[in-house]
Amino acid sequence: MLRQRGSTLFELVTVMAVVAVFAAIAVPGAAHVGSAVSGAEGARRLALVLRAAQAEAQSRGVALQVEVGAAGDYEVSTGGARLMSGRLGVPVTSTYPDGMIEFSERGWASLPGSGSPRAGHFSVQGVGGTATVVVQLSGCVRCV
Repeated sequence: MLRQRGSTLFELVTVMAVVAVFAAIAVPGAAHVGSAVSGAEGARRLALVLRAAQAEAQSRGVALQVEVGAAGDYEVSTGGARLMSGRLGVPVTSTYPDGMIEFSERGWASLPGSGSPRAGHFSVQGVGGTATVVVQLSGCVRCV
């Protein structure tokens, strides 16, 4: 008698059902793990937003304002028009008044409307500690 190789439809459906049960158990737990953001990861996200705003100001040749709220919400705008916004997922404090910084068309960081360069930093509190994003007078944005 010739023996056939392979799986039956019943075996495939059974395996798929078992995988579906495991996925239903694992997905809620995995979603909860992603909601806790470390301070270092929040600082990297903020530094990326600041660098992108700085590069956009230079490429457009206009000043851009970045506002970072205490809850970690941010908005990048120019002349009242919002260019991008989002959430960092972590609380943020800043040495810039009201968490507002402006990048000139040359990429210099300053207080909105002042025009003179100003260094400062943002402290990002997350799971496992606090990280800092420093904005230097030269406009360089660094995570420390």
